[in-house]
Amino acid sequence: MSLERSTDWLRGWYGRALYQLCQSWALLGGVVLVALMVMSLVSIFGRKLFSAPVHGDIELMEMGAAVAIAAFLPLCEMRGHHIKVDAFTAWLPRVVSRYLDALAHLCCALAALILTWRTGLQMLDSREYGDVTTLLSVPLWIPLLMILPSLVLLAMAALLRSYLCVTDQQGRDEG
Repeated sequence: MSLERSTDWLRGWYGRALYQLCQSWALLGGVVLVALMVMSLVSIFGRKLFSAPVHGDIELMEMGAAVAIAAFLPLCEMRGHHIKVDAFTAWLPRVVSRYLDALAHLCCALAALILTWRTGLQMLDSREYGDVTTLLSVPLWIPLLMILPSLVLLAMAALLRSYLCVTDQQGRDEG
């Protein structure tokens, strides 16, 4: 998968800017994932060779994986790489299929906005009550805060994809 994908199907500066932002955000998620892999290797080798694993490695892995996975979602939506089961709609006319796709993207946007709202509330509660992880005492509101921009970007990407479906401008950037 190349980073240099054509964005010709994104007409206008907003679509191209959002695509670049989603791609950059996913790259940051990839950096987090690589850092987690390195930390995991250090912990495994430290445990086996020196009886000294990375303290709290499982907690760090859980928090980091949640942040990294959330960071990939907006680019997945922009490229149209979500799972699509069209066995029941393949026989429908193209215009109906487009509107069903638009509805699906709107549902994705709604879900992302609800998740943003609820995650934000959970972040505020965690901060107010001082919730921390068991071993490292990392405040739980920090990883939640890092997930929020991913959910906002996901909602923006889904709204754009829905608009592109309705206006018959959706890209075939799915391969």
